[in-house]
Amino acid sequence: MFDRPKGFAALWAVLAAGAVIASPMNAQDLQQTPREVKIGLILADLSEVRGAEQAFSADVVLLSTWHDPSLADDLEEVRTLDLGDVWHPTLVILNQRSASASMPEEVTVRPDGTVTYFQRYSGLFSVPMDLREFPMDRQDFYIWLVAPVRAGARVTLVPDESLAALRTESLSISDWSIGEPSLTVMPFQMTPGAPSNPGIRLTVSGARLLPYYLIQVVIPLLAIVLMGWSVFWIAPSIVPTRVGVLVTTMLTLIAYRFMLANYVPRLSYLTRLDWFMVGATVLVVLTLFTMAAAAYLVRHEREAAVNRIDRVGRVAYPLLFALYSIIAFMR
Repeated sequence: MFDRPKGFAALWAVLAAGAVIASPMNAQDLQQTPREVKIGLILADLSEVRGAEQAFSADVVLLSTWHDPSLADDLEEVRTLDLGDVWHPTLVILNQRSASASMPEEVTVRPDGTVTYFQRYSGLFSVPMDLREFPMDRQDFYIWLVAPVRAGARVTLVPDESLAALRTESLSISDWSIGEPSLTVMPFQMTPGAPSNPGIRLTVSGARLLPYYLIQVVIPLLAIVLMGWSVFWIAPSIVPTRVGVLVTTMLTLIAYRFMLANYVPRLSYLTRLDWFMVGATVLVVLTLFTMAAAAYLVRHEREAAVNRIDRVGRVAYPLLFALYSIIAFMR
């Protein structure tokens, strides 16, 4: 069983929504003779990855080709016909959320009966993501095209091997490194035991660019956590300042955690960045308890013990933080 995009059941039930190509019935449909349809999918652009929604915005070009002997003639010219006037396969983009077509609903017919349909879809496509390694993760983005067996003629979908490239050279997305796509046969089953529906999937792998997240996320977090280190350099007698710095550090970490929630959905597991945040929070909380103990010692005129705590904290705090950060990001 393959991964199922969100909302696929509703899309399957309403085949006329968005990126669905309806097919008129004819004698071949009634005979249920599979007809081979060559499918080409080209990634024209990938502009945004929405991790919190587990979706991506893209433009994809569909090129489908099949042979229809009833359209062959002796005229040596290419004709352009309305899509609804000829037999054509029913095709569904299974993981589309809000894709729209931008090309005319027309086909070109060559004298030998070869029919070509060209369309471009732009919009949002869903994809399940494994974010355990965020922000050092890699994801597979795909466009899954399926021919429902219950929606008309039976067809066989095969990749069009005549395509020189499956993506444009330049993509709009700036915070991901996108690899070369692959076009593979990928049937779809609605439920176990249900009929297998012919399908083609265009898959492209992407790696999140870490420098962006280092500058925008990790380095500011380091500055926030190191702000808590400064309490070991403040005079032990100034208790309100020490506690105030730590409380401010804790509140800033909490606010930052809410900001980072925009990058990922509500997960049942922790990402690499989550583990980093947990370690930083625990370190600040332990330091706050240490300052409370130091305040107690100052009140009982045991400043020598407080000075020893400060000397140990000045060394232990950054070492513990550095060690935990290495474990969190390099494991």
